[in-house]
Amino acid sequence: MSVASSGLRIGLSRGAFRLPLTTRARNGIIAVAVVVLVTAMVVAGVLGESYATLPVTLRVTSTEDPLDIGATTRATVALRNRGSEEIAPRFSLSWLPEPYYWRIVSGPLVLKPGQSADYTIAALDSISAPADGEAFQIKVNDSRSITYAISAPIEIPKRQLPIVNPSLSLWTQRDPATGFISPAGWSMYEHHDRDDHTTIRQADVLGVQAARFHVVQAGHRDPGLWAHTGLMQQIPFPTRPFEIRVLSRTPYEAISGGWLVTAFGIEIRDGSQNVIWLLFQHTGNGDREYDLPNGYHIKVYDVPFGAWATRTIDLPALYQELHRKQPRAVMLKLFLGASSAQANDVEGYIAGLQLVPGAQGTSAAK
Repeated sequence: MSVASSGLRIGLSRGAFRLPLTTRARNGIIAVAVVVLVTAMVVAGVLGESYATLPVTLRVTSTEDPLDIGATTRATVALRNRGSEEIAPRFSLSWLPEPYYWRIVSGPLVLKPGQSADYTIAALDSISAPADGEAFQIKVNDSRSITYAISAPIEIPKRQLPIVNPSLSLWTQRDPATGFISPAGWSMYEHHDRDDHTTIRQADVLGVQAARFHVVQAGHRDPGLWAHTGLMQQIPFPTRPFEIRVLSRTPYEAISGGWLVTAFGIEIRDGSQNVIWLLFQHTGNGDREYDLPNGYHIKVYDVPFGAWATRTIDLPALYQELHRKQPRAVMLKLFLGASSAQANDVEGYIAGLQLVPGAQGTSAAK
């Protein structure tokens, strides 16, 4: 719509025409047009935050990444209601075109006039958590109105984490190509024949939250001879030992030459032809360690069948024993597999990994 000096020009699908206007009518239409334009700008946020200010004092006192996913997933906010009416706070984080709402972990649902309170807020999933190195703002609005207040920009420096999300939490990451859901920071894969079945999901076993790996092997000859599934991520080479907590219902079984019938544990690939399998299976007569004809190095930790156990993995020491140079990074894979040599139904659980506090790794031979 445009205002002309001698009349109002109205645009139509097939042209335009003029209406003669008096000075008073023309001024009235101009005033209406200005009001409409200003209203639209306020709704769109063009005129800035001062048109939608919530009368509160907002101060971010801490931010956290308790799950070590390389992103802020938790924050503490001090809030004071300076207004004359109570408010029902609702928190969100803004760093992308659309804000992500966070849940209130602790703090009053309603803040009365003059009242102050500390709120702990948390991300609903990994998608709503700003990655380290990305500036974001914490916003609070009254859930019963459009008014809000927003913090100054916050930016957490990037860190190089030894393992992202070692507790295998936040099962909200979906692979757009496969549709697989996995813990934040991990990629899920599966490989099996049409008659086999593989799954990984979050589960509670004996009161412990863990990732459940399950493989049903039909016993038919598979491509690659194995049905297997796993979670993987590339990590910097660990300079310290780490612990892993497992519950294995996969017994150790091997055929001639040490070839395994089942395998549950960790695979380490460093970009060379050298592959290491660290397995957690009940042998009944202690740990075993040997090399397969294909060059895979196998280390089996004898763990009790069907009970939680914790084992320490010292990769620097193992690389030194094998006279291998430490790489800068490795592909870490948590996996379960079963050979097509025979039918099997096996499962295993991993509750997480953790660096050993204060432990020092061993420098590998060059």
